Amino acid sequence: MRHPQRLRIRFPILLLLLSLPAIVVAEQTTPPANPPAQTEPIVVTVSAQAIPLSAVSASVTVITREMIERSRAKSIAELLTETGFVHISQTGGAGGLTTLTLRGGDPNFTMVLVDGIPLNDPTNILGGSYDLSSLSTDNVEQIEIVRGPLSSLYGSEAVSGVLNIISRRGKGSALIDAEVSAGGFGSHFVRAGAQGEFKRFHYAMSGSHFGIDEQVESDSHSLGTFGFSGTLDIDQQNILHMIARYNNSDSEGFPENGGGPLFSILRDPKSVHAQEVVAGLRYLHELNSNWTLNLDADFYDRIQDTFTPAILDATPPSPRSLPPIQSNTDFQRSRFQWNNQFKVGKLSATAGVGGKWETGENVGLIADFLPADFSLDRWTTFFNGEVLYLSDQWDFSAGIRADNSDDFDPEYSPHVAGSYRFLQSKTRLKATWGEGYKLPSFLALGDPNIGNPELRPERSRGFDAGIEQDDILGKLFLSVTYYQNSFRDLIDFSPEEFRLVNRRLVTTKGVEWEGRLRVSEDSEVGAHLSYLDADIKNSEEPLRDRPKWRGGIHFDWRLFPSSRLFLSAVWVGSRFDFQLPVPERSVADAYHAVNVAFSQNISRDFVLYARVDNLLDSDYQEFIGFPNPGRYLRAGLSYRFIPSGSGGQ
Repeated sequence: MRHPQRLRIRFPILLLLLSLPAIVVAEQTTPPANPPAQTEPIVVTVSAQAIPLSAVSASVTVITREMIERSRAKSIAELLTETGFVHISQTGGAGGLTTLTLRGGDPNFTMVLVDGIPLNDPTNILGGSYDLSSLSTDNVEQIEIVRGPLSSLYGSEAVSGVLNIISRRGKGSALIDAEVSAGGFGSHFVRAGAQGEFKRFHYAMSGSHFGIDEQVESDSHSLGTFGFSGTLDIDQQNILHMIARYNNSDSEGFPENGGGPLFSILRDPKSVHAQEVVAGLRYLHELNSNWTLNLDADFYDRIQDTFTPAILDATPPSPRSLPPIQSNTDFQRSRFQWNNQFKVGKLSATAGVGGKWETGENVGLIADFLPADFSLDRWTTFFNGEVLYLSDQWDFSAGIRADNSDDFDPEYSPHVAGSYRFLQSKTRLKATWGEGYKLPSFLALGDPNIGNPELRPERSRGFDAGIEQDDILGKLFLSVTYYQNSFRDLIDFSPEEFRLVNRRLVTTKGVEWEGRLRVSEDSEVGAHLSYLDADIKNSEEPLRDRPKWRGGIHFDWRLFPSSRLFLSAVWVGSRFDFQLPVPERSVADAYHAVNVAFSQNISRDFVLYARVDNLLDSDYQEFIGFPNPGRYLRAGLSYRFIPSGSGGQ
């Protein structure tokens, strides 16, 4: 790393400061029993205000803590492969580049958030897309995935959707938990955490480490994570909330586009080492019953070292081969925002103003002699407003955001959503429309070899409409949604100019269907199916890695009072792909995968579990030349200690 001492000094100080309240809490008496559990998920990503899932008009998927625990997934990527209406791409085994696409948009069109704090890094070679292999499920309470443009709330990068990872809050009884597991490919996982409350302070913290050895060839991976969140109820009108998260990952594997373990001509692996720090503060003040203000400040820092070996297309190589690249990037983002929320009856409004400062630099070397250094910064101010109306039958929201960034014209991002509920039949009609945009990445603007400072922002416009039917015969939920998107001014490489240019127009449309059957109070069977039709205007070339069809089923079953079985099966259709050493192949075949997790309570405090990925040992390649490692079994033991008299958590 270029700046290892800077990060090593900064993070321990942050960790110590945020841990002090928890150290004090650990020595105190047990807090009172828990408040009643929330029966319906509260969604915080689709609006400036938190609203119940049943009132959300946008297309949103909510993954709760209970779902995470039942699946026994240890990474966000692993969890999302079992989720409907998203497409996860992974080059090889755990640790390979893992990206998310929503409704046919590019991976860098999805904004990834932790507690509302963006993680997208515009300095990296991925154009700002986030590698999900460096995110664990540790200390995660809920995950929300919103499909459709949402720049009206989040500005640049929220072009085709948003993934928001929400930390645990720790409100309730004191709890100490730990977990260990081991499995195939020399994998191991250890975790320890604590949560609870002391007087007016609520806290949750957890640290974990996951490691796995070679799975196919030269593809090891390790990930260490620490997460903390705390809430201080100063009084009935004032609340202070804080979060911090740290990730440290090391990965090796064959480089993308190089043919993978099956076809790569050179056998040198790509290596990536990354460190991330996320920290945020929110102060909430209730002036009266109708007026609340929020003050938010957050900070994000990512340092990454990457070595990508040469990718040859033949022996001897032609000019189409790619040289080796060494890059060291450092990116920082600081943000602040002031929001005011007003409520009168069923009508509420939000108005906010804020700014963010982004700075990134890259020290790179191509082919061991050609420099690829750049350093850029960007200041953005923004204003956003939203009106929200919620009633028993009608839900309506309208919002707009104005962003003013250095060297770019102001951007205006509107969004409108609404739904109507037939109370007698529990049928709901809903629709949304919105626009999104993405500023060119720092790499696209500043790279001395292919960068172009004249690039324009990429833009999107999306519409969806659907119908959902809940509580059919008291057990069945059904929904179907139709959507259309257009992505214009997409940034592409021009061989004639030998630099990046704006030129592509892509349209996507499709259908998403979902059904869930509640077999009993705590058992469920579900299925999902999605269809995507994507088209690049004025081109015969299809979009890469966009399956037309994707579907799956899941069984969540309480076998006995003390045991639970969770099974998921996913089928992904064929996709267009391109690998330099394999020009005669352009299609990655369809595949299916079955995962199963089993949990057994062996006492009040201990749970024994096992998970098998790719249970049927399917032989498939997500990308041409990158085979799945095959059946992967791991087993573990979790421990939860609740001090006597504190009640359940």
